[in-house]
Amino acid sequence: MSRMAAVLSFFVVMGLALTLADAVVRAKFMGDSTTIVNGFYAEKKNDIDMIVIGSSNSFCTVNPLILYEEYGIAAYDFGSSSQPMHISSLYLKEALKRQKPKVIALEVNMLTGNSINSKNEAALRWGFTDIPLSVDKLKCIYQSVDAVDADFFSYVFPIFRYHDRWKELTKLDYTYFFQDKTNYTKGYQKSQYVSEQAIQLNSYDYDEGEAWIEEASIACLDEMAQLCSKKNVELLLFKSPNENWHRYDTQAVRALAEERGLRFVDYNELYHSGELALDPAADFRDKEHLNDFGAEKVTLHLGAFVRANYHLPDRRDAKKGQNAWDVACQYQKRLGWQEFMASESAEECFDRLKNDDDYVLIVTDTMAGKGKGAHQWVYQDGKVALDVRWEENGMRHIKIGTSELVLIKLGGVYQVMIDGVDNYQSGGRWNIIVYDKITGKTAANLVYR
Repeated sequence: MSRMAAVLSFFVVMGLALTLADAVVRAKFMGDSTTIVNGFYAEKKNDIDMIVIGSSNSFCTVNPLILYEEYGIAAYDFGSSSQPMHISSLYLKEALKRQKPKVIALEVNMLTGNSINSKNEAALRWGFTDIPLSVDKLKCIYQSVDAVDADFFSYVFPIFRYHDRWKELTKLDYTYFFQDKTNYTKGYQKSQYVSEQAIQLNSYDYDEGEAWIEEASIACLDEMAQLCSKKNVELLLFKSPNENWHRYDTQAVRALAEERGLRFVDYNELYHSGELALDPAADFRDKEHLNDFGAEKVTLHLGAFVRANYHLPDRRDAKKGQNAWDVACQYQKRLGWQEFMASESAEECFDRLKNDDDYVLIVTDTMAGKGKGAHQWVYQDGKVALDVRWEENGMRHIKIGTSELVLIKLGGVYQVMIDGVDNYQSGGRWNIIVYDKITGKTAANLVYR
């Protein structure tokens, strides 16, 4: 019995060690599947009413924060780049383990013409790496590689694929495991980049061709439809606008949808009918994906369609206090340019910010004491939290928001270290560093004479 216990303990320890090493060396697809998937698991259970699943066309098209602000819909984009249909089915199963959505919106770009057995390694890595190990995941991996071999186990334990990354590891690889995984875009991938060339959408009516939909992909669609029906979830099919979609693709997918009693919205068709006013020269980041401007137009239409055809609660209820979508909207609005940044003097900047308790001001006056030493102070929560008049070298520590602030004087050099990064900027009498407690980041670094 003791020998069995020892063997069991060995495998437990090895499993823990393997899991920890795997978390460090695995690739981090920041802004893509890693932050999307981990952000989904960071959401409160049973708090999402609409989940968008699919390839990058899904999370570059539907902006959940617009759905929330305009329609009160609590949605999340739960997808991965180049996601084949059987991995979409896996993501649906994972989603239903944690949430009780009213609607699943499946982007169907990968339904036509893309084999689930293509063994596209990039797509499989994006799809599998951050999904927790489960029987469903093992089955899906086997369906992808059709063997239980080294390739199979490299998807089960990514360390076998990424072990060579030891020599290129960065601080992020060691710290990401412990970071807050909240995704403040709710899975959406922001981009205001505009394609250098206008996207050619006119090939939609090209009639020399036919849609090819693999039987295995249809089987995945049926599996998803049956699972949604079993869980009393509405499955909505939609197609994002792009250059390589044709009317015969629309007709083929619509036929499948009608046979299964599913609604299907095709934004290529709506563009060509004049119902969707897209600008091919301004609304795309590339020929396959919308940018923020195009995504806003599609999202507004989709939100109106969902609100009209499905019964989803309006989550915008101030009486219940802030929810995760309120927080995410507030977070996004505090990124980028803010009105205080136009201040022409340190006094004007301070006056504009002093009543916003979510901002922390780290102020440096280099002319204090007639040049003999600087005066630094930290203004937090409506009061001076730290006041230092430097005459000798030294160091002061204080907590601001979730970050560590260290003020340092070393000879004639001053440093303002926030989480180990120096933010101090010389060049004028006044340096005002504005730290935002909501975003946990430095919002601005301003210098005034």
